[in-house]
Amino acid sequence: MTAEEKNGIPAETPVETNSTEQPAAPADDGGNFEEADNFGGDVDAAVGFEDNFGLGDQQLSAGRIPSVPSSAPKKKAPAPPVTPRSAEPEQTEENNKDDSLSTTPQADNFDGVNISVDPGRIIEEEKKKLSREEDLFERFQLVRVPARFCEYAEWFRTYRKEHPDAMKNLESMLCDEASVEAVRLGMKRLEAFPPKEYWNVFFYFPYGMSTEGERADWTAHTQKYAEYVKIAKGKYPYFDPPQFFYRHGAIYLDKAVTDRLEGGIFYQCGAFCGASVINMNLYKPALIYAFEPSVGNSLFLQSNVGRAEVENVEMYKLCIGAQTGKVVLPDRDESGKPCKTECPMIPLDFFEEKKEIKGRVAWIQADVGGMSLPVVKGAEKMIKRDKPLITVAIYHNPEEFFEIVPLLHEWVPEYKFMVRRCQCSPKVTYSEITLIAYIP
Repeated sequence: MTAEEKNGIPAETPVETNSTEQPAAPADDGGNFEEADNFGGDVDAAVGFEDNFGLGDQQLSAGRIPSVPSSAPKKKAPAPPVTPRSAEPEQTEENNKDDSLSTTPQADNFDGVNISVDPGRIIEEEKKKLSREEDLFERFQLVRVPARFCEYAEWFRTYRKEHPDAMKNLESMLCDEASVEAVRLGMKRLEAFPPKEYWNVFFYFPYGMSTEGERADWTAHTQKYAEYVKIAKGKYPYFDPPQFFYRHGAIYLDKAVTDRLEGGIFYQCGAFCGASVINMNLYKPALIYAFEPSVGNSLFLQSNVGRAEVENVEMYKLCIGAQTGKVVLPDRDESGKPCKTECPMIPLDFFEEKKEIKGRVAWIQADVGGMSLPVVKGAEKMIKRDKPLITVAIYHNPEEFFEIVPLLHEWVPEYKFMVRRCQCSPKVTYSEITLIAYIP
């Protein structure tokens, strides 16, 4: 087990992100959202329930809108048959795959001559080969290329061909050189990923690709675990840098900006296990509205927020988007079994109106698996009215990466735009690219 795994920081894994089905046509105006679970009042029942069911990257993962079809790999011609002169059966594309361990080698009996191969010996040899590979990966800190990042890369390549000035326009609106460097580095790393169909063929050396600043942040992050335990008031599934160290980019802001957050309303979209709520609460909001559609995640959200004694929070089983409707997303039930969850989707403006919420909106935060642009579009009224701090993940698809900044600039010309990568794990090179929009 690596040091990162001991600390609970998940390494990048070659597991494809499940996509969410497209929202069905709204059956009504969305006014029934109050039927959604408000599990802020039933905390004690979930305390101590810590297993995260492996749902670390399954927040509302609606994927890119619109999607870009990927081209399928060309099939090779079938391999020639084994002849009596062959000491070993000829390797084919199929039995070269990792799942060949479950395949029984085929052999013919030519004129009574037994040339069969002992399946047990083949399996043992394959196990040794895999063991050697794992040893090399561990020794040289290599990881497989994550399939979801290969998919992201295809979307970005297509978008940039269709919008050749997108990068230049984005850079011109950023407030400092560090932001320009962040978006350029993000694109450079993304372009290094191969097409999606080859995700399990290639591997890379993320630690060697990390910057000096990221490595310094990682060292500082690992030295703060005692502080994180104090903030979370006990055990937490994992102390991830985006929430605990970077606080979704708030650490880059001047004190004058963060001081203005006190006493305001916070909206936190994609609450997952509660880390964002716990750390945003340090900025003394009047109230936090947290949204998490996953049944499985909601158990840990209740447990962790309850243990951390965050009292000024209301939690809802809702998806946040640009329009009212319903979404169906992959999930895990209370026993950990795979299932699908259907829940209402509403805009933040609609939520505020129906709940008759009074008060200044001070912070909107969202990391919802590719839905940051719809989240922003659905909060147009409150953004124009209160000009809140906005921190949103923009790395899942090119629409949120390139289109949120021009939209916010059109609505509120006074906004300053900063981009930072709020992740420093040595096993991660591309993720958690965060847009920070603020009023100086």
